[in-house]
Amino acid sequence: MRIAYHAARDIVEHARRAAPDEACGLLAGKHGCISRAIRLRNMAPSPQTRFELDPNEQIQALKSLDAASLDWIGIYHSHPRSAPLPSPADLADASDSRLLHLIVSLERPKARLKLWRIDGDSAQALELSYADHAPHEECPPFSPAQRIALVAVSLASLLLLLIVAIALLPPAP
Repeated sequence: MRIAYHAARDIVEHARRAAPDEACGLLAGKHGCISRAIRLRNMAPSPQTRFELDPNEQIQALKSLDAASLDWIGIYHSHPRSAPLPSPADLADASDSRLLHLIVSLERPKARLKLWRIDGDSAQALELSYADHAPHEECPPFSPAQRIALVAVSLASLLLLLIVAIALLPPAP
């Protein structure tokens, strides 16, 4: 999964502004790339240790995603004083295993983001890379590493085709 730099930056900024409370919101995008983070209010009775999405804001956010033709990819929240690992409460509160969970940790000066798929009482860490593109645009179809690999494979294919063509030439008289 990839995340646009501007979306990751928005999530970290939201987390820092909300601290010491946990920040929370929705993740949206298309084609395996998170291109938008939508901030929601944390309605938990103990917002310093838990998060609960505001249901009214969530409905409005989902409507805006539909209008923008974006997919709801998951949920993000922050851990102001701990690692970006799902807590027992995070595991218990995860209700849809199709939604990804991004946790941003502020326990160190440099924020850390970690992506998870939570299913029941287990959590699987997912690879998260950063997509480089302009704000509010969809993620590019290929990451920079994928583009380099595509060019390398294309050049190798062209070279192989040239070798085969030369090998098939009739012998010189």
